[in-house]
Amino acid sequence: MRSSLAYLTPAASLLVLSLAACGGDDGGGNPDAGLPPLTNATSLACPAPGALPFRLASTGFLSLDNQKLATADPQNKDEASDAIGNPGGPIANVYIEDAATPSDTAPGFVGRKARTTPDAGLLSNPLPAENVSLWFYDTAGKAWQSEGTGKTDIAGAYKLTASGSVAPNGEPVYAMLDADGSCAVHYNYLYPAGTKVVVVDIDGTLTTDNQQIIMQLTNEAYVPKMMTAGNAMVTEWVKKGYPVIYLTARIHTYRPESRSWLASQGFPRGPMITENGGEKADVYKTNWLTRMKTTFGWDIVAAYGNEQTDLDAYHNVGVPAAQTFIIGPLGDTPTTPASTSIPGMDYTAHITSYIDAQPDVTPAPPGTGPAAAMLH
Repeated sequence: MRSSLAYLTPAASLLVLSLAACGGDDGGGNPDAGLPPLTNATSLACPAPGALPFRLASTGFLSLDNQKLATADPQNKDEASDAIGNPGGPIANVYIEDAATPSDTAPGFVGRKARTTPDAGLLSNPLPAENVSLWFYDTAGKAWQSEGTGKTDIAGAYKLTASGSVAPNGEPVYAMLDADGSCAVHYNYLYPAGTKVVVVDIDGTLTTDNQQIIMQLTNEAYVPKMMTAGNAMVTEWVKKGYPVIYLTARIHTYRPESRSWLASQGFPRGPMITENGGEKADVYKTNWLTRMKTTFGWDIVAAYGNEQTDLDAYHNVGVPAAQTFIIGPLGDTPTTPASTSIPGMDYTAHITSYIDAQPDVTPAPPGTGPAAAMLH
């Protein structure tokens, strides 16, 4: 699906600040005196995790206007980027400019802090000039690590560079809005050249049609309908060790709704590529598929879609017709380029007849574990 609604986020170039200690002192050298106790959590349930296992450098909104906005518009519209590429090689943030080439320099963590009303998810109101901090749980050291801090710009956007230990591949990095302790999740997904990957569209491919996202955006309580066995199809690929990449024409503004739906339906976590809003869907998808094949050296062993733009993009990078799967109305009619149809709006037969026959990939790349709400 391609939405005609988009926003342009100005480039954010924020100074990475050192994290200051928070709290007072009871005169006996205890800086946490009078503060709420820390939890023992090793992960956070974003966007509203409640009590935290670490101390933020500041609390409370720095702007009264932002506080009023957060109260009047309680629906979370935070965006948080994924970065994908090769370990020690080229890597690209999903917010990369359309024509840009991935580089060997870590792209940092890009996101946006914003809110809206429960029925206005097509819109996004920014929270500018507020403190943001990055955190991840170091499983080896069994401790939370601070990864840098900064402030949102006029559009609520931030770009932060990790300042300390780098979070393990596929592990969540939490972008905290210090003002209210809310969070959004970043990931790095780095796979070696030669990795066999599966690419999946979302609208009309995992959802039943292109209108499901609009219904969700205009009604917070609405749960988009899933294509029959869509989550089972993706899960089966992941069980066999294939990373699944969600490549959607949804714009970045819709990342929070997209992540929450994938998690709620039990889809495995994995990189989700959304678009800047500057290219046609087939051009944008062809750019990213080319990065996967040519720049990262990955082998696209299966690609799923429902639109002509999906067919064209997969064909443009040489995905064979036998590995290009089309579901929905387009799949019931002859198409050009050629593809393999999945009939009946149902992946059940496809799982047993095709996916189960594919060889296992061992070991499974990091970051392809089971789905969990806070990990999307």
